[in-house]
Amino acid sequence: MFYHYFVDNMGCFPSKTKRVQETTAFVHKVEDLKILPSTFVQINQRSFLKVYKLGRSLGSGAFGEVRFCTHKKTNARRAVKIFKKDIFTNEIDKEKLVKEIEILRILDHPSIVRAYEFFEDPADFYIVMEHCRGGELFEEIMKKKQFKEEETAIIMKQIFSCLAYIHSKHIIHRDLKPENILLDDHSDFLNIKLIDFGTATKFNPGSKVKGALGTAYYIAPEVLAGSYSEKCDMWSAGVIAFVLLAGYPPFEGANDEEIIQKVKVGNYSFKGSTWNKVTEFAKDLIRHLLVPEKDRLSAIEALNHPWIRDVNINNVDNGKLQSTLQHLTNYNSTNKLRDAVNTYIVTQLTSNNDTKEAREMFRALDTNGDGKLSREELIRGYVKPGGITEEDVDRIMREVDTDLNGYIDYTEFLKAAVDQQKYASQSNLKIAFEMFDRDGSGKISALELKEMLQGENATNNELWNELIKTVDQNGDGEIDLKEFEDIILNKF
Repeated sequence: MFYHYFVDNMGCFPSKTKRVQETTAFVHKVEDLKILPSTFVQINQRSFLKVYKLGRSLGSGAFGEVRFCTHKKTNARRAVKIFKKDIFTNEIDKEKLVKEIEILRILDHPSIVRAYEFFEDPADFYIVMEHCRGGELFEEIMKKKQFKEEETAIIMKQIFSCLAYIHSKHIIHRDLKPENILLDDHSDFLNIKLIDFGTATKFNPGSKVKGALGTAYYIAPEVLAGSYSEKCDMWSAGVIAFVLLAGYPPFEGANDEEIIQKVKVGNYSFKGSTWNKVTEFAKDLIRHLLVPEKDRLSAIEALNHPWIRDVNINNVDNGKLQSTLQHLTNYNSTNKLRDAVNTYIVTQLTSNNDTKEAREMFRALDTNGDGKLSREELIRGYVKPGGITEEDVDRIMREVDTDLNGYIDYTEFLKAAVDQQKYASQSNLKIAFEMFDRDGSGKISALELKEMLQGENATNNELWNELIKTVDQNGDGEIDLKEFEDIILNKF
């Protein structure tokens, strides 16, 4: 079955996988256990149709289609990308799907679509993802024709943040276009989601990538030449900015061949009444994007451009800042099981509405827009306005930065900043318990913990028994629902 190919080659699910190494390599003690959002992005062995109810089609392509779906137990609304197995006629096609899933699993950014889980049956493979009600940015362009400059800057700031984030992880999107940018809600330009990593690839810093992929209007000239870097995404971003402001692309033609020839030449114009209304700041940014690769801005440089830097996406009041600070200050990640369950609930069971306020706080604190919070950003955001000390910030970093990468990543921030009452509901705790209790016995065993937390690479199997002991109040060597709830609600 393709499942075996998927497991053996992608390496992120049970038995001898990279995912295990990613989360628990060389783990000897409970305190060394790291829980990442990707820990819970797993292949579900159940039938897709037993877990989800399929809804209307949201789009289709050569691979299959994207459909709306509803999680039967939680009523969560999601989207599922369905791949027909018969399209995988060779190993290269299979490797492309593996690469897309491998990339989707590790992405953790407020403006990048979240993957939840994967399924397989004899005919199809399924990727279950976040559903965005607002549709494609392309559809908004068709309706509006032109965007106001402020709207464009708000959208572009989020795009640059996505690119800064994925480029820092050595990923190139390679097909950035309005069709691959969704709105979280109708006409909600404050919350976009970058999707479709089907042509994305990993790169080695300083090395060039080969292979011409992309869409004619948005493809960079160096991609057409067959050797390029992550800055090809920045060219595509420049084209998007041009289209949003003007209502038409910088390089036009009767067909793809004509468009590509114009892209290769690289000439475009700001002439006409439309551009007379656009500020020099906006034009200057585009000029620094639609240029040869060596002269092109990086994503971080674009975020520092005056036209983008001065855009305030989220106006947050001091009261909300203080409330979030209180949650961050109170967060305690000492108990690894509590931290793992919090991660599961925040990534798998909470809605965008549940995390809306925390998402706004994250963006407000992320002043350089790279999709993660540094110690310096926390100091700027809280030491002066909040009256806390740098030592307080260091304590927050120690507790909240659970993967110890030196930054507070998006999910790390959410599980600490979101009011626990919003996500640790009785129903969410019961669903989480049932997910950990894989055999449905009513208790979580050491083996089930190991399977759920992808712990095959932990060198000390006794670790899982030790983890249970941290919450096992009756001493039976397993975790029942009450013990599970007590540890999450800090009653134990």
